[in-house]
Amino acid sequence: MSYSFDYDLGKLPKEFFREIAKIVDNQKLHKKMGNVSKLIVKRFKVNNILGIQVEDAISIVEDLIEVNLNTAIKREKFKGEKEKVLLLPHCCRKYMDSRCKAKVDKEVSSYLCAHCSENCLANKATKLGESKGYKVFILPGGSCIKKILDKVNCEVVFAIACPEEINMCVELVENRGKTCIGVPLTKNGCSNTKFSLATLKKALI
Repeated sequence: MSYSFDYDLGKLPKEFFREIAKIVDNQKLHKKMGNVSKLIVKRFKVNNILGIQVEDAISIVEDLIEVNLNTAIKREKFKGEKEKVLLLPHCCRKYMDSRCKAKVDKEVSSYLCAHCSENCLANKATKLGESKGYKVFILPGGSCIKKILDKVNCEVVFAIACPEEINMCVELVENRGKTCIGVPLTKNGCSNTKFSLATLKKALI
């Protein structure tokens, strides 16, 4: 289940992301996670800038830290793996109607990018993933993950989604004895969602 609120992390200052990275590098977490998240929200006025409740701001900061820490710890496990899957959210497509020519893979209830629009974020991410040896699926919903794990041979999974959804995906995938990391959406919603291609390129192995 995704957040009940919309956010756009692009509104936050770069120093906010540097602070998250610093916390992850120190890896002095979980016992103090709540306090750290509250301090970050207060320092950067996250709730005010994003226009959300304080509790929601704390939740998203906690999730961001957890996603980034998980990726920092487990990214090395992707090295040498041949069977890799990259999961993209369908809401990052340029078009959400018939102008998108993505084909439906009925076996896993997911889309396969047809590379129909050069400036489509899903297209760019698909090309990047395929160049790194990933099988790329564009998901209309989180329920498709189980089908992909059942039908597609893979050892590692890379997910792009809201921080909360990535953490749920990590739990689901790792219950199958596989490894999962991800890059969070910087802007969520039902359409026109965004993530950093530069961050994805740096994170993919």
